[in-house]
Amino acid sequence: MSTTSFRLDDDVESKLDGVAQNLRRSKGWIINEALRLFIAREEKTQQMLRETEEALADLEAGKVVSGTEVMQWLETWGSENEIDAPSSK
Repeated sequence: MSTTSFRLDDDVESKLDGVAQNLRRSKGWIINEALRLFIAREEKTQQMLRETEEALADLEAGKVVSGTEVMQWLETWGSENEIDAPSSK
């Protein structure tokens, strides 16, 4: 485990002290947990951005499926006559 030093604003440190006391956890534990949550959220945001950019590229390339085709496919779900998902042309 490594050590990293940084400065906290006075109001943040005061709140951190209170939370640590209430949770009976160390300030280090709370900071680590907060950073884990922040990093996970940022990774998800970046993944969503990549997927959006890929979808926009597909759209610009004409790789689309009509809403009618999708609805026809969905209407067959779970039936004996279930059809394959439509694909872009």
